[in-house]
Amino acid sequence: MTAELSDDDRGKTVVSGTERIGTVTDVSGGTAYVDPDWDHVPDGLRETLDWDEDDDTYELNESMVTAVRNAEIRLRDDLT
Repeated sequence: MTAELSDDDRGKTVVSGTERIGTVTDVSGGTAYVDPDWDHVPDGLRETLDWDEDDDTYELNESMVTAVRNAEIRLRDDLT
């Protein structure tokens, strides 16, 4: 199950399992752009998301999201 992302999701916390992995800075066309909290992003999840600390942008598309709640966006459990 995926959830739809919208401009209203800016500023929400991105959560994987019990870890806060970042904050949404922008949303465009079903893609959220994230400011990662690298101390809480496991190596396996970095690989799955194709995130590298040397990149300028970090994206999440709607297919990676299982739920959008008031203050958070939850990633699918199978991504880790």
